[in-house]
Amino acid sequence: MSARNTICRLLFLGTSLLLPMMSASGAPVTPLDSNTVARELGWVTSNENNCGGYYLEQPFVYPANAGHSKTIGITGTQALFSQHGTTVLEGKVSLTRFGQQMTADKAFLYRDQTNGKLTTLDLLGDVHMREPNTLVIAKRGHYNLENKNKTLADILYRTTLKNGKEIAGPTVDHETIQHERKVTDLTAWGKADEFIQNESKVYELNRSSFSTCPPVHPAWRVKASHIVLNKNTGRGYATHARIFVKDVPIFYIPYFNFSIDRQRKSGFLWPTIGNRTSSGNIYAGSGMVFSAPFYWNMAPNYDMTITPAYLSWRGVSISDKFRYLSSIGHGTLDVSVLPNDKYFTAFQSYAKTQYTGSTNPATQAELSRLLSDSNTRKSLYWRDDTSFNSHWSTHVDFNYVGDDYYLRDLGNNPSEYTQNQLLQDGELYYKGLNWNFIGRLQTYQTLHPIEEAPVNNQYMRFPQLILDGDYPDQKFGLEYFVKTDMTHFDIRNTPGTDANQPIGNRFHLQPGINLPVYLPYFFFSPRVQVSMTGYNLYQTNPTKAPTNAQRTIPIFDLASGLAFSRNMTLFSHIFEQTLEPQIYYTYIPYRNQASIPIFDTTVSALTYDQIFNYNRFSGLDRVGDANQIGIGISSRLLDSETGLEKVRLGIGEIVYFSNRRVTFCNNKSCTDNPFNPANHWRLSPISGLLNYTVNPVWNFESNTILNPISKQLANASLALHYKPDERHIMNFGYGYLFNGDPLSGSTENSSQNNLKLTDFSFGWPVTKDLSAVGRWSQNWNQDHLQNILYGLQYDTCCWAVRFVGGRAFIGLNATQNNQPIYNDEYYIQFSLKGLGNIGSGNPSSLLSTISGYNTQFGQEF
Repeated sequence: MSARNTICRLLFLGTSLLLPMMSASGAPVTPLDSNTVARELGWVTSNENNCGGYYLEQPFVYPANAGHSKTIGITGTQALFSQHGTTVLEGKVSLTRFGQQMTADKAFLYRDQTNGKLTTLDLLGDVHMREPNTLVIAKRGHYNLENKNKTLADILYRTTLKNGKEIAGPTVDHETIQHERKVTDLTAWGKADEFIQNESKVYELNRSSFSTCPPVHPAWRVKASHIVLNKNTGRGYATHARIFVKDVPIFYIPYFNFSIDRQRKSGFLWPTIGNRTSSGNIYAGSGMVFSAPFYWNMAPNYDMTITPAYLSWRGVSISDKFRYLSSIGHGTLDVSVLPNDKYFTAFQSYAKTQYTGSTNPATQAELSRLLSDSNTRKSLYWRDDTSFNSHWSTHVDFNYVGDDYYLRDLGNNPSEYTQNQLLQDGELYYKGLNWNFIGRLQTYQTLHPIEEAPVNNQYMRFPQLILDGDYPDQKFGLEYFVKTDMTHFDIRNTPGTDANQPIGNRFHLQPGINLPVYLPYFFFSPRVQVSMTGYNLYQTNPTKAPTNAQRTIPIFDLASGLAFSRNMTLFSHIFEQTLEPQIYYTYIPYRNQASIPIFDTTVSALTYDQIFNYNRFSGLDRVGDANQIGIGISSRLLDSETGLEKVRLGIGEIVYFSNRRVTFCNNKSCTDNPFNPANHWRLSPISGLLNYTVNPVWNFESNTILNPISKQLANASLALHYKPDERHIMNFGYGYLFNGDPLSGSTENSSQNNLKLTDFSFGWPVTKDLSAVGRWSQNWNQDHLQNILYGLQYDTCCWAVRFVGGRAFIGLNATQNNQPIYNDEYYIQFSLKGLGNIGSGNPSSLLSTISGYNTQFGQEF
């Protein structure tokens, strides 16, 4: 919420109160000390909140028929009444109507000499105007009853800010305002020499101030020579605005145009100042960055934010973020351009000197790409979700950068970015009662920075057409279903490689029939499917793949299980305990698939749920042969009162009756190969899971895979969460994956190839106002830092400041002995509550990596 929002609340009081007005033309009076100001505004010192006190609001006293908003009660100890002249009221003059009250020492009511109508009103001496949560104190004022012009002189005010979209402050019910009450919401207060209203809903303040701090010790305040607020347009402006901290000016704006309500308005946003560097590469990062975003409210359903920025190392950039909303969808288009990047030109010259003459084909290819890149840097991100009706919808997620180093240098990371792969995806959906359709165009832009290890290009689905049908509850309880997939795959050669990879078309049809039987304590579901896949391939010579291949595989599986439950008492609390054993049999005959290329298939990691899946591969290029039984048993502990799950425990294993002959690759280039002894085991690793909600504060999760042959862990993950309230949070995580470190480069089945990660994070108050955040993630196999985050936040009643820094691992420098490369980020923000946040960007995305953490920065107590 901004300062202008707060000040305009005071001014809008003039339209709702009967008489907030007086003629003002005097010189400024002697400033009041802070204790006097606090006393006048009704401040009461107390230790019951963070602000050190509250505003005490006295009851409103009304006439008997005050429920009618036009009924006005006027009282005074003395009155001199005139039918055609001036009426004088003296001695605690009071004008009251429902929810509004004005008092003064003396009031003059002037009438027209010809018709006797009241024309103007003057109030003198200790003028008080009140509404619920709002108080205005003035020395004198004038109100024109005919043209509604108003003036106030030498005013002191306060008004609360928590008001939703209403200017006049929070609504208070009739019963509540008739009693003395404490006002503890964020409240703005200030002074002004003069208030003028000469036009409907247009207000002027001369020599005014504003703050949301306790009046006894204001840490900051804003002062302006002249403020104009136009409620007709929702805009305002201030001249010679200064921000003071402890009476020391720290910021000056000669002219400032702003919004005075919460509607979207065009105008400049707060500028940001920051710094971005990268360890391991002096040419990464941007140096000091200053940006001044301009918000353009183009229409109620679309807007644009244009952000010019100065980057000290590179030059001037401009970005344009366009958002749109329609009756059928919404989306965002984000475009950025940085012309003539001088630092990128220097990096090209450095790379030419450093890498010319390298005998590595990949390095030479990446160098050629780098030298041919333009020094005009650019990016484009487009998100769109549209629903045409209940059946048809679309989704677009398109990410593009102009060169391989854009994200490294400029740090504008899109949402879909993993291992130098940028998603470019467009999808069309149809959802019907029995049929679902997906049409997809999907590719990846693969980045190839010369200083990082090579990354292979990914296959494109161009296009993919999926049609699935399902007819449950047919005659005899049968269920019929079919899955179809038609995809054209294409791929661009990875820089430095000459061998073409197979491309072409894949056609897949998989009909099936199921007979599910579900009873309260038992389920039984036999299913038969036939997987039929055909390939029409090109560029097959280098890999000796066939130009045409067909594969037909029958699949039979049977899922069965029991469900038992009982009530039990644990620690004087009643729970329902379940016991759910399951058996899952699968039979799939062997079909030789070694000659079929891998387009979109991976080996699925073994988990408890994967035990009950018929295919150990994801994707359609491999269907694993199987003659096996998956056996599992799980138990849950449910709170009988709330139904919430207290404990879930599961353990399971697969018993193999034959060797697995279908493998992901045909040589030792991957772990799942014909020579891996794991494909000859009779028992799979044991899979276990445990979710335990100890209490509303503590939660523990664990997934573990134990190899029964070697008696060693295959993989494991542990997570412990502690969160007693929003300000206290602590997380600890551990992950282990056998042969799972993609950066090791070691041979398979080596301990050097096992991924071991720890992740510790917290958010914790140090004192009442000071809190700390942190995160430390370490790759113990590579012995390097994965992520680190640190920050301090000082949050008081009316202002806050925080510093957040972080370092994130982005890869290894292949040309410098695989030294880790990190991106460094630093943020510092100030929040003047009721005015806004100022600082070097927003660290919220960085802090979101702490699970369960809510920053609450700059929020009102």
